[in-house]
Amino acid sequence: MPGILRDFLLSFCPAIFRQVVRPEVPQRTLQAATWGGLAQFFLAALALIIQLKVYFVRRAHELAPYIAGKNEAVQTGTVIIVTLEYLLHPLALLWLYLAIEGLFRFMAGLISGEVLPSFLVVLAIKAVNFSSQLSKRRPKMNLVPDTMENLPDGRVRISSANVKGNWNASIMIGIQGQWFEVESLEQGDPPRVYVYLLRPAPPGKILRGYEEYDLSSAVKTYTVSRP
Repeated sequence: MPGILRDFLLSFCPAIFRQVVRPEVPQRTLQAATWGGLAQFFLAALALIIQLKVYFVRRAHELAPYIAGKNEAVQTGTVIIVTLEYLLHPLALLWLYLAIEGLFRFMAGLISGEVLPSFLVVLAIKAVNFSSQLSKRRPKMNLVPDTMENLPDGRVRISSANVKGNWNASIMIGIQGQWFEVESLEQGDPPRVYVYLLRPAPPGKILRGYEEYDLSSAVKTYTVSRP
């Protein structure tokens, strides 16, 4: 089940992301993009139509005194204007976009066998990468370097003077080609008061976030041997 959900979520991601986080079954990711796109089209179109109906009924009540007894051309023009008015609302534009995107994702998968990602997911990934690049470019002054310990059971202990705000149970942390997850956060001795205990991530864990740990930020890296 986790593998199916993983491949489904990867069907919304761009190809460059899927080269880093590979699907368990690539064909399943293609199927998820194809039929998921079709489902996205129908659901978004249904939501668009339902909300249009609600909006149209409300506006019809408001405009009824002004168009009562008018000729058919006026009434038809009013219908067109109300529909266009609704489509200018941000939520309506979102539903319309999702419907069109879903249709294109379905056609790309069915006709060309291509996994067409969601543009919103692509934007989100680019925003995260851009934010990460900005944070790396900011000058770090008066920071105490981390220390990293490789424990005998395969876990890693990182002691830091600065809280790592995005390190939580959902994020994967890459260290020298291995993936770890946060097991616990402990109180350490000053100046390194934040002590993160990392354990190897299980192979089937669903990736919700990823960060490569910068080993150059650790002034001391050593292995703790068994007594």
